[in-house]
This record gives sequence, C-alpha cells and structure tokens, in this order.
Amino acid sequence: MKVLKDMIKSALISIIMSITIFVIVGVIIDITNHGVFTLENYMFSKMILACILVGLGFGIPSVIYQFENIPLAIKSIIHLGIGLFIYFVSAINVGWIPTHAGKLACVITIIGVIAITLIIWSCYMIFNKNLAKKMNSNMNIISLIFIV
Repeated sequence: MKVLKDMIKSALISIIMSITIFVIVGVIIDITNHGVFTLENYMFSKMILACILVGLGFGIPSVIYQFENIPLAIKSIIHLGIGLFIYFVSAINVGWIPTHAGKLACVITIIGVIAITLIIWSCYMIFNKNLAKKMNSNMNIISLIFIV
C-alpha cells in the first residue's frame, strides 16, 4: 500500500512539474513571438494531455528508488529512460520537437530537454541525500541520549 501511495504522490508532483514547465515555456514563446502564439485543432488540449503523460512517465517509475537491492545507476537509467522515452514520444506527437526548424533546432531541443531532466533529477538526489544525512544525524543524537 505504501508503494501505491508513493507512486500516486510522485505522479501528482511530476504532473504538476510538467505542466509548470509547459506554462513557463509557453510564456517564453509568447514573449519571444511578441504575443503571437496560436494553437489550432485542439493542440493546447493535446499538449496538456502530453504533459500529464510525461508527468506519469517520470513520476510512476520513480518508485524504483525504494528498492535497495538495485544499484542507483540502474535505478536512474530505468527511471530516466522511461520518463525520457515517454517525453520524446509525446513531444513528437504534439510538436514540441521543432522538426520544421531544421536538424540543428531538433538537436538543441533534445539536448536541452535531457539537460533539464538531469538538472531536476540532480536536485532531487541532492535533496534526498541531505535529508538522509540529517535523519541519520538525528538518529545518532537520539541514540546517544538513550544510551547515556
């Protein structure tokens, strides 16, 4: 039951992050294009659904970090591999990869997405590592109190 709760929590956090990034990028594109940003054929709705899928794609596999018998590198490859796969499938379908702008634009976009993914992943890893250190420190203090 705990794994399911954690899966739902991670999925919701990831969906919120995905939609937040979508909105920020949309605002940047809107400003860059001087207020001309049009979407047709339900494209906005399709992009929001893609954001939800991407959130699920990164959020649900993150429960793999709970399994201590799997090395961190393997966990990370599985988690990020699934998330990036779902992102790129979604991105191709809703036009987030600017194929109309040429190969260089596509490569820059792909590298940017991978870089942002690794930055977000690194922030979570640093946060969790610091949290674990703090918890271990508190446990050492508590054990010293009860030993004395």
